[in-house]
Amino acid sequence: MLDNFDRFHSFHDWIFAGICADKRSGTVHLDLLSDDFREHKTIIFMDATRCLVTDYGMENIVYSIDLLSDFTSPKFIAARQILDRSTPFGRGLPPKKIAVLTASFGGEAWVEYDGYRVLSKNNVGPSPE
Repeated sequence: MLDNFDRFHSFHDWIFAGICADKRSGTVHLDLLSDDFREHKTIIFMDATRCLVTDYGMENIVYSIDLLSDFTSPKFIAARQILDRSTPFGRGLPPKKIAVLTASFGGEAWVEYDGYRVLSKNNVGPSPE
């Protein structure tokens, strides 16, 4: 089921459950679970050119996900500098949108992309014991 990202605001306190980057298809899949494990969302970033994940561990709690498209904003400039340091081959190319997942705890992510879609996989069930 396709969803609109804006419905979920920041995904605050959701679990950053996984990431998959596929250079061939130019996609990055970000898997998120609600804190009660009842909702599962996958954000698929399309025409992705660069991504970076830091401090990803066994437990990763989302503080927020920001979609940055104002190329002159301080947040965008800071995110682009982080990607430039980690993956310099995109340096100097025309800017693209950047998604920034910040953490309350654990992993954080930066994804440079053109478009996205959100897939729902609800009713995941309770957390395994």
